[in-house]
Amino acid sequence: MENLKTVSALVKNILETDHKARNTDNHLYLKVLERYSGLRGIDIHAMTVPVFLKELDKHSFPGFETVRRSRQKVQATYPNLAPTESVGRKRSKNEMVYKDFALSEV
Repeated sequence: MENLKTVSALVKNILETDHKARNTDNHLYLKVLERYSGLRGIDIHAMTVPVFLKELDKHSFPGFETVRRSRQKVQATYPNLAPTESVGRKRSKNEMVYKDFALSEV
């Protein structure tokens, strides 16, 4: 749970300063990884994707889904850190489609 609090605090910090991170989880995840890797003296930009994925747990990098959920919670708690209106609408629409699909599979 402590790790989740740390990730959420970092996500909030990034969202406060990086408007692009509010709109795209890929950009946000890269910023989180840069912060974590910098603290560990690791150059993630020099890693290949297979090496990164193999070493994800070894270096205690947060998972993509953890960062996405943290972003979602932070943006729900702090509306001033919300994505642009068009991105927000798209995310809401995708969420509704996913929920409809999940219910139809039950």
